[in-house]
Amino acid sequence: MADFQGQVATAQQANLDFFFGLAGSMLEGEEKLVRLNLDTAKTALADWYQRVQVGLAKKDDQEEVTGLQDALALHSAEKVLTYERQVAEIASSTQTHLTEVVNARYQVVSRQVQSFVENLAQNAPVGSEAAIAFLKQAITLANTTQEGVQKATKQVVEVAQSNLEAATKAASEVTEAADEAVEKAAKAAKTTKQ
Repeated sequence: MADFQGQVATAQQANLDFFFGLAGSMLEGEEKLVRLNLDTAKTALADWYQRVQVGLAKKDDQEEVTGLQDALALHSAEKVLTYERQVAEIASSTQTHLTEVVNARYQVVSRQVQSFVENLAQNAPVGSEAAIAFLKQAITLANTTQEGVQKATKQVVEVAQSNLEAATKAASEVTEAADEAVEKAAKAAKTTKQ
């Protein structure tokens, strides 16, 4: 009876550790996301302030209006993509950490179940070999399924990261081309004014 109570206490402690491990991982990811959002807001505000100052410093009214329009423009696509990439990295890192915590807990529970089955097999009455074999086969199947899910999850994360990198590269190229076109148009407009 004392052994059973010890096992219950150990299981309760393991469940408590698992819960707080998950909660800690989720809060850590949330903290990174909040920090990223604050940093992005600070940078955007400083950038906007600088652009407004430059816009107000223009010499004539037309340049001032154009300068203010430029100052109020939204962030470039590249900045937005950088932000999105950072959010994806935080999500991926948090997901990876949560997967590690869940897998570690799964391994502990799996070992406990295997130990239970082995203990049961040693103390089982004659004729219960089929039931013990079934339990062992169920454990093996569960382990195989868990490994498959773990591999599939890893592949999904890798594909998502690869797609994000490709999209970022393509968008950067489009942004560079658009920036060049805007510069050429601005130079052409200046030349036409003169």
